[in-house]
Parts: sequence; structure tokens; C-alpha cells
Amino acid sequence: MQAIQERKSTRTFTTRQVPREDVAKVIAAGIMAPSKGNCQIWEFVGVTGDRKTAMDRMLFDLLRTDLIPSMTLGDTDFRKSGEAFRKAEIRSRRNREEIGERLSPSGQSFDTFMLEGTFTFFSAPVAILVFVDEVFSKDLPHILSVGAAVQNILLAATEMGLGSCWIGGVWRYTKEIRNLLGVSENKRLLSAVALGYHDPDSPMSHYKSTRDDIDDFVHWMGFDEG
Repeated sequence: MQAIQERKSTRTFTTRQVPREDVAKVIAAGIMAPSKGNCQIWEFVGVTGDRKTAMDRMLFDLLRTDLIPSMTLGDTDFRKSGEAFRKAEIRSRRNREEIGERLSPSGQSFDTFMLEGTFTFFSAPVAILVFVDEVFSKDLPHILSVGAAVQNILLAATEMGLGSCWIGGVWRYTKEIRNLLGVSENKRLLSAVALGYHDPDSPMSHYKSTRDDIDDFVHWMGFDEG
């Protein structure tokens, strides 16, 4: 419970290297996650050093030449949007405002910080990439299994005193990342994690996003019986 409560997205890291054995420990935690039929379809690639620098540079260059929208709530049919979307939009706006306040002294905008940071893993010394074989890439339970593995990685990192951030957007450059790292063409990048030591001198390192109260999310049924 302590790791769950303390976990947060770290978006400013020091250059201190993370030992391979510590990266292995957090990935091992990911492998302990539940998976559909215990198929354990995840495949991890840990990247650091010159390969990580090259990947960051490639992704940043792609970002500058590609048309990527600002950080939004995702693909939404606004004709069908209702109360759920309204609540999500309020939470997203609050997050933008809170992060924006911490960025304002440096003159950085929220969109620039988040987009450039996402596609360079916020300059973390380690990136953990999560691939699956294409045969599993459209099966929702398998995809959810990857999410469970990533959450285990984030919690293990927190317990070990490491900073981490769940990275999603880099999946759009699966082909380019595969080519750079020599990953097989039949593998699809589903998710990634930035990993390192948080920078205590950055205002962003002290930011932890808020959560709404449990009563905003739960409908209790049958608990008052008897």
C-alpha cells in the first residue's frame, strides 16, 4: 500500500545510471503480473547508454517533422460524450493547470514539455520497452495483461527509490524503433517506461497528481444486506 500511495510519474531525472541488476528487478516484478491464460505474452527491451541517446534523438527528430496533436483525452466521439467525458475533461484540465504552474517559471508550455518529454522518455537514463507479437496485439485481455505488468514495474521502481513514468505515445513509431534496435518486424510496441533517479532540484519532481474521492468512482451494491 505504501508503494501504491507514493507512486507518481517522474518527469525530471538526473543523469545517474541505473545498475542493470536494478532494471532486471523491476522487470522481474512486471513478469509476476497476471496475464490471460498465464500466456505471459510480454517481451521487454531495456535500453540505456548510446542506444538510448540515439533513440531519443531519432524520436525527437520524428516529432519535429510529424503532425502530432497536443496532449488530449484521446479519440472521442464528441456526439456521444456525456457525463463521463465531462468528468475526465475536468480532471485533465486540472492536471494541465497544476503542471503548467510548475513549468511557468522556466517559460515552458505544458504541451511542449509533455510532447517533447514523452518522445525522449523525459531524458531518463533507461527506457523499458514492452513489445508483444503481432498475433496478440489486438486481443484486449492480452493488452490489459501488459498494463498489469507495467503497473508492477512502476510499483517496484517506487519501492526501490527509483523514479518512473509510464510512456504511451512512442508506440506510433514502432517501425522506426524496431529498425534502430534490431527488433523483429513481427513485434509491436505497446507501452514503455522511463526509469531513473528523480531530480530533487526540479519543481516537477515534487508534483504528484491528485485523485478524486472513491465515491466518485464506485457504485456499492448488496453491501448493506443482512
